[in-house]
Amino acid sequence: MLPALLSIRDLGKRFGGFHALKGVSLEVEHGEFIALLGPSGCGKTTLLRCIAGFLTPDSGDIRIGGDSVTRLPPHRRPLNTVFQNYALFPHMSVLDNIAYGPRRHGVPRGEAAERAAQALHLVGLEALGARYPRELSGGQQQRVALARAVVNRPKLLLLDEPLSALDMKLRKRMQIELKHLQEKLGIAFVFVTHDQEEAMSMADRIVVMNRGLIEQVGSGTAVYATPATRFVAEFIGEANLLPGAADGDGGLRLAFGTAAVPHPCPHPGPWPDIDAGQSRTGVLRPEHLELLDRADEPGFLTERGIVEDVINTGGQTLVMVRVGDALLASRRLGMPGAGLGRGTQVVVGFRPEHLHVVVGEPAP
Repeated sequence: MLPALLSIRDLGKRFGGFHALKGVSLEVEHGEFIALLGPSGCGKTTLLRCIAGFLTPDSGDIRIGGDSVTRLPPHRRPLNTVFQNYALFPHMSVLDNIAYGPRRHGVPRGEAAERAAQALHLVGLEALGARYPRELSGGQQQRVALARAVVNRPKLLLLDEPLSALDMKLRKRMQIELKHLQEKLGIAFVFVTHDQEEAMSMADRIVVMNRGLIEQVGSGTAVYATPATRFVAEFIGEANLLPGAADGDGGLRLAFGTAAVPHPCPHPGPWPDIDAGQSRTGVLRPEHLELLDRADEPGFLTERGIVEDVINTGGQTLVMVRVGDALLASRRLGMPGAGLGRGTQVVVGFRPEHLHVVVGEPAP
């Protein structure tokens, strides 16, 4: 069995008194698209720069194809990096920018130009080889940077928020094109982003980072539906967080207005082990909190509440409902029904199987 393409073991990195990475371990398989996702300062860019060789970790090991590269300089690692600012040479034409890498590795000029032309064709810019970077749009510059990075078909491509400078419409289109390019090339991508929608739409697996640690690794569906920690539940998408606590009989009671949810109740996955007195948080996504016609709807746990706000975003509507001390969100597709406005008394409820439980209390 082949080793993982990229294997990271117990990686640590400090900047003075700041601990940027705290024993991070991760494996990336051949041809996999991995997104490093988290807020500013979580360690995702530090991890990428350690993989690239621009930073040397204080501890741990980095292996590519089974070989340690931890102490190798960047140019000796079988990878390439696409930077946030693209880093194109302004005095070189597009074709020369892309051919620079092969020529630097000793490829004859004619063959390097041929490879560059092939890479340009791959990103759909074959007609722009004679132009200079300043004559290109942001999206075109991004494609040139990609072509330059993949011209030598590295084993691994690192991308440091390469779409962040693009406007929203172009960014959406480039997300699709980037995923298609990765699938066509079969090269593993490690992609840094702080945009969860971007990560969800492109990555095979998402690595959610926080304060130098990996909180969860999984598909977009997994980290959304079954967050491993309270941080993941709050960071990925929107969530209603219901505080609760274990009782003395191995059960769990979650506050839902004046009602409570008994434990155990139907649930698709394992509940966290419960110790008496330990706090828990019920995670309920807005699409699973429904507006109901009656309080005794079969299969639902229900409460009465008052609508505080109705937010229409075009394709969907977010209804904010005050239930006791909590302000909960209910997501509905399309426009809200007639008469649903601020101050409206409603019944909200959810099916117990849609509730996911994590350890700890919701953040204040």
